[in-house]
Amino acid sequence: MSSNEIIVKFNSVSFEWGSNKTILNEANFSVRRGSKITLMGQNGAGKSTIFQLITGDAKPDSGSVNIANNLTIATAKQVVSRDEQNLTIREFFEKCLTHKSTKKVYDIDPKIDSALKVTNLSLPHNTIIKNLSGGQQARILLAGALIQDPDLLLLDEPLNAVDAQTRAIVQKVLNHLKTKGKTTLVATHYFNPQEGLYDGAVYLEDGGMVQEKAA
Repeated sequence: MSSNEIIVKFNSVSFEWGSNKTILNEANFSVRRGSKITLMGQNGAGKSTIFQLITGDAKPDSGSVNIANNLTIATAKQVVSRDEQNLTIREFFEKCLTHKSTKKVYDIDPKIDSALKVTNLSLPHNTIIKNLSGGQQARILLAGALIQDPDLLLLDEPLNAVDAQTRAIVQKVLNHLKTKGKTTLVATHYFNPQEGLYDGAVYLEDGGMVQEKAA
């Protein structure tokens, strides 16, 4: 299921880190509901900054970032942070669900199992995160975003330093989300069109954005 509704739109957005690090210069691009978009660029090109502009953690110096009303957004980070390494799986997912709310989460275990199933994991919920392999931690991060059931999922370098199995699972998750009418934006410097990770791409080039659709 897809839609012509634009849920994210960058209008002539400029952004700098400090006084001499231009990330974006009057950049324009849009994301339609239900699409799978790959955000391409080398390390330091500004992919993570664009995510911060979408979530509101950063503000443009000029131009505007327009987000659809009531759009829910979740981000799957690259790595589990140091302060989360000692959490149990249950504690990690509780944190994912309460990071924007003070409400206690009830009946969380079935939700955890459902999110883990999508990423081909089945683990005791009292497992400590740091005891998991790198590939398992990558999938936990993905499941932590899935459990929030967002309209828009931002994946930050999900294919960086992962094995072939995890790479295949990322593709499976993206296809799963598309069938549910969800929207994904995948930031990566690795790109293989045959993996089916996108139906549109945005390339970061010299502070601007070049957007194209898949053939």
